Amino acid sequence: MNQEFTASRNEATEADPMEVMTRFYAAEVRYIAAGGAARGADFSEMAACMHTDVAMHQGPSTPFPGDWIGVEELERFFANLAETWISMDIRNPHYFAADDGVAIKMQGVLTSRATGMTIETELVQVITMSDGLIRDWTVYWLDPVSLQRACGLI
Repeated sequence: MNQEFTASRNEATEADPMEVMTRFYAAEVRYIAAGGAARGADFSEMAACMHTDVAMHQGPSTPFPGDWIGVEELERFFANLAETWISMDIRNPHYFAADDGVAIKMQGVLTSRATGMTIETELVQVITMSDGLIRDWTVYWLDPVSLQRACGLI
């Protein structure tokens, strides 16, 4: 692990969940806009917000279902996400914070790389933090069928 990455993780131990997620979402939008791993985008800014034992859970009806365990798996997930969406805009995030986590209701405007279709949808993410970093993360999409349709899966 390089020193810059380690320093970022150590700084995160003092951050509150809303600050960590605000930083993460800004990095995520930049990563998607840069085209993800396939186009040389840097994942380290996002990874710096994640606990080494991070886990993300996506429902079975999304284009990216299942449990994504560990930073390397999440890097693969976000590479897939960047291949799925050519652009992503996070709007109107509403944070419901606790000492050890946060729930965030937001709107997403996503444009599919496969079809060019743009959708507006709502989602909720429930995140548990550990040592000031994202540890467990469950994503609930209001309309996962719209995701499938935009991706040309149905």
